[in-house]
Amino acid sequence: MFRPTILTLLLLSASAGAAAQSNGCAVPDQMTKDQKLPCVRAATIMLDQPTLTPDQLATGPDFDPATPEKNRFAYFTEADTINCYFRPHYAFQKVPGDSMKFQCWHMTGDGAFYSRKGDVIRVDDVKVVIEKDKSGVSKASLYPRNDDKNAHEIKADDFKIKYLKPPFPDHDPRFNEVFTAVAATRFMWLLGFPADHVYPAGSANCIGCTDDPFGKKLTDNKASLKDPPSVFKVVNAERELPWDEINPDDDETWSWTDAARFYADGEWTHQQKVQYDAYRLALGLIHYHNALPQQNRLDCAEWAPQTPGQSKVCSKPVIYVHDMGSTFGKKRSELDLFGTNPRGIFSAWEPQTVFLNPATCELRATLLGDKQVLKEAQDLMIQRLARVDHDTVKTVFRVSRFNMTDQEQVRRLRSSGAQNVDDAALEEWTTTFLKRIEEVRTAQNCKAN
Repeated sequence: MFRPTILTLLLLSASAGAAAQSNGCAVPDQMTKDQKLPCVRAATIMLDQPTLTPDQLATGPDFDPATPEKNRFAYFTEADTINCYFRPHYAFQKVPGDSMKFQCWHMTGDGAFYSRKGDVIRVDDVKVVIEKDKSGVSKASLYPRNDDKNAHEIKADDFKIKYLKPPFPDHDPRFNEVFTAVAATRFMWLLGFPADHVYPAGSANCIGCTDDPFGKKLTDNKASLKDPPSVFKVVNAERELPWDEINPDDDETWSWTDAARFYADGEWTHQQKVQYDAYRLALGLIHYHNALPQQNRLDCAEWAPQTPGQSKVCSKPVIYVHDMGSTFGKKRSELDLFGTNPRGIFSAWEPQTVFLNPATCELRATLLGDKQVLKEAQDLMIQRLARVDHDTVKTVFRVSRFNMTDQEQVRRLRSSGAQNVDDAALEEWTTTFLKRIEEVRTAQNCKAN
């Protein structure tokens, strides 16, 4: 039985969808942005596809069925209330994005903290210390409040929370990433592509957050552990993959332009080209169309043994999209100069087929690459999609709360007399996703291998 642990994530496939054979890339201490390119050139985009039970799929990648209570702190469900202490972060970022979010340190229900391994850390009170990292970016650390010399950092578990504004159900649909990021990352995990771990949660109680920490650009947290928390209803919680970022000058991104160039000029192996096209097909299922470097992450999944006096070598660099919130919608109209891409809107997503022309295997969202994909990539995706049936798809949408994301859809179904509006909404999303899968299976004239 598959156990989606950190170890499993590090096992990259040795088949057609596997990591390309390479010598990795050098990661010197004073790495420049240009020195990232060899890592992108050597990178993989695919993992082994997991075999998941319904419980594993519904609960998420950090759930270990062998020891469900031991790692209970690591994952969340829509019934959970998350308790945490605000960690200043996004106010320090050059490109913080637009979605409502904050980082926080994970707390138990009785006021203690969880360590990164799930152990309980008890402390009378805490303080936040803001320091510069080696790149000159401000970083928040947590210490006991009576630690005058800041000698005993509390290395508490932390993660990202996304929230709605205004609160559900009157929220701005721009912030539907609370729902779409859960579904998008869950589908990527199911298909064997790297993606951050995003979970639904019923609410988050955050000490020191105020009512809108992102909008107010909070740069500090002086709250006592005894202070009442701010409460955020209907949220998601995101954990990054347990890999090391390759981030010279605090820039862990990679460019779709560089990827397309390596594909076209022969610098990528055939296996890498198959992975790249398979990934574009997978992203087409959810209609991810934003070919923006700032939404991409370059990681090292495995380091080579280090030789004294020489640069570190990443033997398994990995590239992937880490921000998948802008999905299940469409690109905004070119006439809508001040609008945003609709996300989590059924009427916007339904017409966005994988292929602009399935008879010629021409992608709708090329992500700056070739219009067509390799036949071998199509065959690989057909093989992986064989594990995805109606119940599997509906489970992902149900866990992601797609019965809530599109209030226009809910009102339409209610006015049409649907007896179970929640189920009817989930069925519409599921049926359309299954049509997307059928597109991939039946597309014609993909590129010869």
